[in-house]
Amino acid sequence: MTSVTDAAGFPEDGNTGHRWSRTVSIAAMPVTVASYEPPSDRGRMTTRRLGHLFFLTTHAGPRRYTRDLREIARGTGQPEGFLAVAVMGATGAVVQQDGRTVEVPAGAVSFWYTETPHVVDYPDGVDVRVCLLPRRSFGVRDEQLERVTATVADAGGPVAALVKQSLLILVETAEDCPGLVAGRLAYNFADLVATLVTEQASRDAPDAEDTRHTRIWEVRAYVDRHLKDPELGPQTIAAAHGISVRSLHKLFEGEGATVSRLIQRRRLQASAEDLTRKDGGDSTVSGVAQRWGFTDPAHFSRLFRASYGISPSQWRDTRGGSEPSGPRDARGPVSR
Repeated sequence: MTSVTDAAGFPEDGNTGHRWSRTVSIAAMPVTVASYEPPSDRGRMTTRRLGHLFFLTTHAGPRRYTRDLREIARGTGQPEGFLAVAVMGATGAVVQQDGRTVEVPAGAVSFWYTETPHVVDYPDGVDVRVCLLPRRSFGVRDEQLERVTATVADAGGPVAALVKQSLLILVETAEDCPGLVAGRLAYNFADLVATLVTEQASRDAPDAEDTRHTRIWEVRAYVDRHLKDPELGPQTIAAAHGISVRSLHKLFEGEGATVSRLIQRRRLQASAEDLTRKDGGDSTVSGVAQRWGFTDPAHFSRLFRASYGISPSQWRDTRGGSEPSGPRDARGPVSR
């Protein structure tokens, strides 16, 4: 579903910045906007949803967006924040977050995180496409996330090129994706962004960290290959990699999730994807739960609702949550 918000639709109050602040806050999340001189009310934000992701296209005059602790505290009704992945259009921007300031040229890919104070400045006008990814939707460590905020992705890298091209396509076509594939596309794009974040964060990481990252990704790959095994757990994973359970847990310190939580999250993601499929197989809630290693359907349903906000059957019947009543019901995203 597509939602278009235009600042010109708000009553005149003599302050262009206030009008555009309300525009962004309604379409996305609380933010303060300052307009450069001469002031202009012209501006439009288009919001589209693909599964659990939000895509925004914004065109406006020169603006400066600020999201501080006060606005973050106002909250959005979401349990976690969003990573904003932005592709700049004809105009660039200046992004400030986590003690860094970076000039983002036209056409470049950049990042910021909605639950940490930040500023995004468009002195030459706003022309940007953004995807907002719920923090829970992709497996990167908090430390990795902090390393990529207010940075520019390597323009010559193949992963950055894939993310950019995919985002530019999806931001225009998200509402055209049938429910059958919307959830799968959303998860695939989130995994691609996670790969880019990992690559970007590792550029300045010490060698010891690179080795640790390699081992972590080996474990993650093993988990993905054995998700359907109900016996999958820290003990079987540690044995398969020739390390102790204690060493395995230590390896994942600072990852933002324990090994058991990783298994649970990946099983829930696989189950959510399966529930939207219409190409055969057992798509009952109990059947999907059992297929992905959940031995107790009731426990699975509770976990699923806690993670996605709706029951597994509702997720299946709305094709992965891609048929919401409107963008504001899913209110989540961003300040750009």
